[in-house]
Amino acid sequence: MNSIQAITPDHTSRAAGRRKPREPLRYQWFDQHLIAKPGPLKVLVENTIRFLDHHERHIGARKRARREQDHQQHLQRIETIVCNLAHAVLLPPPGGRIAAPLGHGGKGRSRYDSPVAGKLLSPTLSLLWDLDFLDVRNPSVVRGEASSIGVSDWFTGKVKEAGVSLADFGRREDEEVIILSRHTRRSTGRDHVVYRAPIDYTDTSETKKHRDDLKGLNAFLNTAEIAFLDDGLEPRIDPFDRTLRRRFVIFSNQKERFDQGGRMFGGFWQNLKSERRRNIRICGEPIAILDYSSMFTRLAYAELGSVPPPGDLYVIPGFESYRSGIKFAMNCFLFDGGPRRAWPDELAIGLEDDLTAARNSDGEETKYEARLPAGATVGSTKEAILSVHPILGRAWDRRLGYRLMFRESEIMMRVLAELAAQNVPALCLHDGLIVPISGCELATHIMSKCALELTGAVFPVADKT
Repeated sequence: MNSIQAITPDHTSRAAGRRKPREPLRYQWFDQHLIAKPGPLKVLVENTIRFLDHHERHIGARKRARREQDHQQHLQRIETIVCNLAHAVLLPPPGGRIAAPLGHGGKGRSRYDSPVAGKLLSPTLSLLWDLDFLDVRNPSVVRGEASSIGVSDWFTGKVKEAGVSLADFGRREDEEVIILSRHTRRSTGRDHVVYRAPIDYTDTSETKKHRDDLKGLNAFLNTAEIAFLDDGLEPRIDPFDRTLRRRFVIFSNQKERFDQGGRMFGGFWQNLKSERRRNIRICGEPIAILDYSSMFTRLAYAELGSVPPPGDLYVIPGFESYRSGIKFAMNCFLFDGGPRRAWPDELAIGLEDDLTAARNSDGEETKYEARLPAGATVGSTKEAILSVHPILGRAWDRRLGYRLMFRESEIMMRVLAELAAQNVPALCLHDGLIVPISGCELATHIMSKCALELTGAVFPVADKT
């Protein structure tokens, strides 16, 4: 039998020892919550289980039957592995491989882990490798690179022969969709690094409500008529990837709480470029894209019990051509935990285009998210903004942005629930929505109403279609 732990990659010769070590390869992670719906994929899973059972009997690998709980976990493990391999056949992941957690894990299972993870995953993959379902690569000499699995040509043929489609994949009902992580900020020379550690929190009536509400929304989206017109571009799109998760955050000196962060992540549409989103169809219709205008700044005003001035809140005298940079800076100040001394790398200073290509400290090409004029220091930019929005000085440098993000997410959950109650599927974009074109007027009304009810303030809604 192949031994995963014994595999090592090809080593370079000693003569090449002075070469710069190659960068670790990054692969899409093994999805431990993937399962098969009734249909061709389920049949493929069942055939695989029978095949493995016959193989174990034939070679005498098992002296006695597994305990019932162990047997059920064995079946679930095979199902999830087969589903990951089949999905990689239909929608090849970046790099063509799947990163797999092959370590035994010393901390035990948390609420974020499924029963398929753990010490028995590695020998199960070894068995499937022996039987030519997959291959395993363990680059133990490349720091930062995970072990990975690839689909064999033989099993690729079996997936195609079975007629499996993307519609055949589902997700475990016990997948955790309410995620809490602790953010710790550490200085490394001139840079600041944020470490994020998942928290295996204690359930409360609050977390149970968050989970029930989100699972209800996910169930509605999973049965909705949502499609993506194939545009031939990469990455290819799985229109059945619709599971949303809410991510909450706490900091190093805080106890467990669920009033910071809370935005929804997941769903195939969230990371799509705006031009590709136009290929989404909901209920067979083209889509409209709606969002709240100047959402975070208006939330800050509402938090301070004040009313913002009329017009575009990001137009500042002397910075009229730099709206993107002003918006970026104002959001930075809302999320900062203290006075800022320098701009983050994502902000371009003195460059001509929002998307100007540049080089970071490692020489890699990057693209800036926003820009400000040459000489725009943190201090001078703050002063210019406060000349228009003096009250915002009370909201900055105290991490208020994380609480405002929670309020934003609560508004969006209310909006999505009310639209679902009227059988209108809507796809969340943090502070915006994708809706069928026929639901544009209704969605605009509900977005305005819910924001007013939850904040007491007026939030204009813009059609970005």
